[in-house]
Amino acid sequence: MHSDRRLAGCKPLLLSALLLTFAGAAQATLFASSAAGYAEPHTASLTFFNGATGTLSAISTTSPGGLAAAGGYGEAAYGALHSSADAVIATDAHARGQGSSLWIDNITLWSSFTGPATARASFSLSGGLSSRVGPSSTGSLANSTIASRVTVNGTDVLSVSGQLVSRNGVIETDEVRVNGANVSFTPGSLAGTYFFDMPVTLGTPFTMVADLTAFVQAMGSSGLDDAAAHSSFGSTGRWGGISSLVLADGTTVSDFSVTSASGFDWSRAYGADVTAPVPEPETYALMLAGLALLGSIARRRRT
Repeated sequence: MHSDRRLAGCKPLLLSALLLTFAGAAQATLFASSAAGYAEPHTASLTFFNGATGTLSAISTTSPGGLAAAGGYGEAAYGALHSSADAVIATDAHARGQGSSLWIDNITLWSSFTGPATARASFSLSGGLSSRVGPSSTGSLANSTIASRVTVNGTDVLSVSGQLVSRNGVIETDEVRVNGANVSFTPGSLAGTYFFDMPVTLGTPFTMVADLTAFVQAMGSSGLDDAAAHSSFGSTGRWGGISSLVLADGTTVSDFSVTSASGFDWSRAYGADVTAPVPEPETYALMLAGLALLGSIARRRRT
């Protein structure tokens, strides 16, 4: 399985643009879909298979000339995106799978300062791409991709995409592309943490959208062909919080806070604001015993 790619031709997720149109009214939105998996025999018409949102959707179809199966998975939470897809074929068949996830939120940064500022944020990816074709294949292809974006008021501040294509045992494409506003990351690596800048105006709401799409396809054209493609990012896409805020004149702002329509604190990393667990009964008993012991010691000292 490959985890480092450079991308060519990975299609962007159009759904985020459509949902962004309604973001002003919706304020905060989560979307996850596993409905874009389908498989088709080589000579048959295209058939779409829909699965339930947020759950694994696996499908398969057979024909006189081939076997194909595909599935997609998508799950979204504010601060976390999970997407994966799989496609497998044997002989003369074609399969594609897609999983997508997305969040939209209206966010405001507050401070004693006002005016334009730059927020330094981070977003991490973990997972990998795998594109395999059988050693005896004569006309098979496996293609696995992943694409993720973070936008502020419709402008990309981070764009990461990767693609791995294998044809008849030879890797044709193995690429990663990263773009955005002052992005820093580990070169050549798809998995990792990406730091980037977000233009904001203190006290003024802005709309942030993040999406993650996994897409795969496997194709065969003869009875000797078999191929499999996997885009495994089902536990990835995590918001890392805002590490700094700087005014246009270079002044660093330390006294800032964040509000959002969703209620999520975007100044913190996903998972960092989890409520502390409630103590078990045994813990309470131990605490009471400790308090009783302290009380006894205090009484003895007074005596």
